[in-house]
Amino acid sequence: MNELIAILNDIRPGQNFSKADNFFEQGVLDSLDLTALVAALESRYDVFIDVDEITTDNFRNLSAIKTLLERKGVWSSSAA
Repeated sequence: MNELIAILNDIRPGQNFSKADNFFEQGVLDSLDLTALVAALESRYDVFIDVDEITTDNFRNLSAIKTLLERKGVWSSSAA
């Protein structure tokens, strides 16, 4: 999870990602940040995130992003 927070901090420094329940509703991330996050995750973890998966639900908080990455085989559900 720390690696994910580091990626998010590269995109939007100074935010408290671990405290946010919904990055978009709370103004922590915007649509441009989401685009950068998808690109960073695809590059870092060598995964493809389909356009249908790029939703605010899948990226609303750390838990949702972790779940998406688990579905992609990046982490097991007990890791991160």
